[in-house]
Amino acid sequence: MAAELNGRGGVSVPVKPEIIKRTVDEQGNWIDAQGQAVPKKYIDQAVRERDHLVRQIFRKGIKLRRQVDQTKADVVAMLDGHLETLARRHEARWKGNAELVTFDGRLKVEIKVNEALEFDERLQLAKQKIDNCLRQWTGGARSEIRAIIGRAFQVDHKGTINVRSILTLRQFRFKDKQWQEAMGLISDSLRIRSTRRYVNLYRRDATTGRFVLVTLNWSALTGEELDR
Repeated sequence: MAAELNGRGGVSVPVKPEIIKRTVDEQGNWIDAQGQAVPKKYIDQAVRERDHLVRQIFRKGIKLRRQVDQTKADVVAMLDGHLETLARRHEARWKGNAELVTFDGRLKVEIKVNEALEFDERLQLAKQKIDNCLRQWTGGARSEIRAIIGRAFQVDHKGTINVRSILTLRQFRFKDKQWQEAMGLISDSLRIRSTRRYVNLYRRDATTGRFVLVTLNWSALTGEELDR
């Protein structure tokens, strides 16, 4: 189960420390983006300074990334410990979302669980049965339902089926045996591909009284969020 601390703003890609090292050949020549070896003395000073600056910034960024990873692991462990202890007291097992608020109501930690769902090969069998139903059904009263069913199996530009659209078909309680079998296949074919937990921190705004997200994305930091 993956976990993200304030996991918003795109995909985080780890950077290996080796990439910070300057690419040189055995003679110490710098290797450019096209793979050509260039003696250092022929490289403009401004270019060398820029190269040095970018590598310095990456060193600091990687150090920060390691600290964030460790902090994230510590926070998740603390939350798991608290919630699991709470559940055991009530002879239960913890699962799902949670909001933890301080006694004075000024701070809140929110845990959200996001499960990525997908279907196995039995979805195709369900679709065949649904197609059979559509061919057998007659009458204009079902035209809107036909359109809903048709849209449910449409794929996006990546060729992916929208899970939610498929699941909405189960709301139709048709007595048709093939339809009921198809709905059973849809339910049986559904499985969890991955689970990701998001941990978000909030503080209550003194002016509005509303909870405000504490931004941990350094590109979005304003330097004022914790001061108000």
